[in-house]
Parts: sequence; structure tokens; C-alpha cells
Amino acid sequence: MQENPFVILMITLGVIGNLSWTGWAMASIPPVDQENATGIGSCVPGSCPLFLTQGNRVQIRLQLYQLRTVEDEQGKVQNEWVELPATASVQPGDILRYAIAAENQTAEDIPNFILTQPIPDPVVYIPDSSRIDTEAEITVSIDNGETFVKNPTVEVTLENGQVETQPAPPETYTHLRWTLTNPLPPTAVVTGQFEVRVQ
Repeated sequence: MQENPFVILMITLGVIGNLSWTGWAMASIPPVDQENATGIGSCVPGSCPLFLTQGNRVQIRLQLYQLRTVEDEQGKVQNEWVELPATASVQPGDILRYAIAAENQTAEDIPNFILTQPIPDPVVYIPDSSRIDTEAEITVSIDNGETFVKNPTVEVTLENGQVETQPAPPETYTHLRWTLTNPLPPTAVVTGQFEVRVQ
């Protein structure tokens, strides 16, 4: 079987392809005397420190896993998630899991904390796979991060010429967002994840 030309260059959520796909994550918080601020961190394998203004510091860690079928010593076949190394090849149809963890490294609560993660073009989001280990609103974007909604829709022109509003297909999802319901406590770590299929 021929290898897919897309190669995972970094474990940090995001560089898939031998094209210029950059891996990054965003966290947004309201610092002192400002309505909001956004920090963007370019990541290196394993860890992505993200510094925000007004003395706030959040560290973001991004990891990538692949769903693999393995056979144990008794011959029983089961699926398991395997963390991928810094460089790995993937095949069309492979299932990957992106995990993003954010740690509040300050001594203060961080209110209105938001995590936003782009979905790289070479992969397609798997519906209902987004999770986070705290109370949060999960929304998606189909317009490159301009707007976020729970259930995006698109207008489709039917064969009879009528225009109908339908759920947006997963192929159109460009970003995921987790907006925490409660402040992020000091030293706390929150982890969000979602799954994709390699095209």
C-alpha cells in the first residue's frame, strides 16, 4: 500500500502534510484593563508555552494519537490510541485524535477562558468527537474562525431550484472552540480533544 503524501511533521496538533501547515493553538482571556487578548503559540514537539499579556501565563501542550488495531498475546484484537512520534506517516482513512491541554500557571483564576483549535485541511472532523474535561460550551466554525456556533448550517440549492438550510457537513469545519463555563483555577489543567479522519 502506498503511503499518503501527507506526513505528520510535528506531534503538536498540527502540522500534517509536507505543505506549509503550521501547528498552533489559541487561548483567549480578558487581562487587566483590556476587554480581551489573544495569544498564539507556535509549538515544538510535546509542549507549546503560550504567554498572554498582563502577567498571565498559560502553557499549552498539544499531542497527536493514532487509532491502531493491535493483537494481544492471546490473539485478541482490539483498538488502542498510540501517541505518534515527531515524524510519522499516515494513510488515507486513518483516525487521529488531537488532544490540547491548557494549564493556568498563575496564582489567579482566569475568567472567560477560551481554547480555539484549527482543523488542518488534510483531515476531516469526525462528528460528535469533541470533548473537554470541564464544563464548557463547544462550538465550531465553518468560516475560518470568523464565527462559532453549536450547529452550523449551510444553504443548499435543490434540483428543483429551492434553497434549503441543512446541517453543515463535517468537511466544512475549519475550527473547534471550547469556552469554559467557569474561571480556570490557579494551576488547573483542562484538556480538550477531538478526532479526525485523514483524507
